[in-house]
Amino acid sequence: MKVRTETQLFDLIDAELIWRKKELTQFKFLLEDAAKREDRRTALLRSATTLLYAHWEGFIKEAGSAYLEFVAAQRLRYEELSPPFLALAARKMLSEISASRRIHSHLAITTFFRSGLSQTSAIPYKDGINTRSNLSSTVLREITDSLGLDFSPYETKCRLIDDTLLTLRNTIAHGQYLPVTQERYEELSKEILAMMEVFRTQVQNAAVLKQYRL
Repeated sequence: MKVRTETQLFDLIDAELIWRKKELTQFKFLLEDAAKREDRRTALLRSATTLLYAHWEGFIKEAGSAYLEFVAAQRLRYEELSPPFLALAARKMLSEISASRRIHSHLAITTFFRSGLSQTSAIPYKDGINTRSNLSSTVLREITDSLGLDFSPYETKCRLIDDTLLTLRNTIAHGQYLPVTQERYEELSKEILAMMEVFRTQVQNAAVLKQYRL
């Protein structure tokens, strides 16, 4: 689905969150059915924890990428973009400069910022959001900064993300035995889903308020 309008953006993000919530809800039902089977419940909780992380990473990446595609589709001039999106658009040139000592590369970026800002922008939305397969609080901050979103709602959740969710996911995914209590999983699920809701609201508000514009 192409993302050109606010409606398309909202529909895509809502659909992304809905199917993920539904899948996680299935584990809730399975856990209820396995209430009297300790071994089965342990296996389900470990599986549910890894899936919870997968939906956390997947949703942030898909919603962020959809917003980038939406902004790219507005075909704004470089000079009309807010600083985060101008930085994304110019990232390739800036990377080439940092890796080169040739004056030609330096002149190219100088020319761009002097006379190229009036051109229609080209935002690399297909690879603009990189979760690095390890969506830590540091990576999340980089993503919110790239999209011009406020990181403060996640400030108090950094330890939850890094020390709880990522530690559990990495330990289990790497084949080590680490049991997860139902209380711990339910609390973790509640917090992660709440952050996903916050991210959805931030992206949708940013689109409506046109925060991508200077």
